Amino acid sequence: MASPHRPTVSTRSYDGHERRHAHDHHQIVLPIAGTLDMEVGGACGRVGDGRGVLVADGVPHSFRSGGANRFVVLDVPAAGLVPEAAVRACNAFFAIDGALDGLVRYLAAEAADRPLDPVLAHHSAGLLLRALEARQPPPVSPAVSTKDPIDRALALMAERCGEALTVAELAEAAGLAPSRFHERFRARTGSTPARLLAELRLDRAEALLRDGRLPLAEVALAVGFSDQSALTRSLRRRRGTTPGAVRRSR
Repeated sequence: MASPHRPTVSTRSYDGHERRHAHDHHQIVLPIAGTLDMEVGGACGRVGDGRGVLVADGVPHSFRSGGANRFVVLDVPAAGLVPEAAVRACNAFFAIDGALDGLVRYLAAEAADRPLDPVLAHHSAGLLLRALEARQPPPVSPAVSTKDPIDRALALMAERCGEALTVAELAEAAGLAPSRFHERFRARTGSTPARLLAELRLDRAEALLRDGRLPLAEVALAVGFSDQSALTRSLRRRRGTTPGAVRRSR
């Protein structure tokens, strides 16, 4: 299957033949009925009975299903919705808890007859990827625990620059009181958290625009702007350019 330029959400059934391939986009498979036996990058598991699978781009995988089956399948471009490191950190097979089961049922109903429209597919894929990321156990790393408080905040900003991060959240990540955090942040970076976060969003927006795979509206959503007009205004005000000019510069 060709790599999608935007997230797609549809329902599919599979025959009993075993197939093996890899694709240049992320894929999430969620069970509606039946089961799908899979091997993903050396890990074996089953989609069904309360379990789904996330196949990252480029990872070889095989799959086979017997009997009647139906699945929700999300194909997601390998850029834009969440940082690639977050996707790689997720386990291939994951449990579908009560909250995720509600989302699966909703997607199964909405995509029963035809794929979701692009805007709804974009939001659904982003919501699901974020939910899977949130369900991963936090890594235990001595290097992180001893990292400078402002470095911890900067790492969080780089990872989640597309979200509406607050100073309180950044201060918590740094382990500082908000007022003390703001003071140390400005001393370290010469900028305020809000200003630096805005610059990080524009850096990521420019990278996605040069990549050229996502439409402008989806680039804006991916980096935390309400719509493409807001992104255009910010680029023009802060950097004296436009999305079209950035895209042409690639």
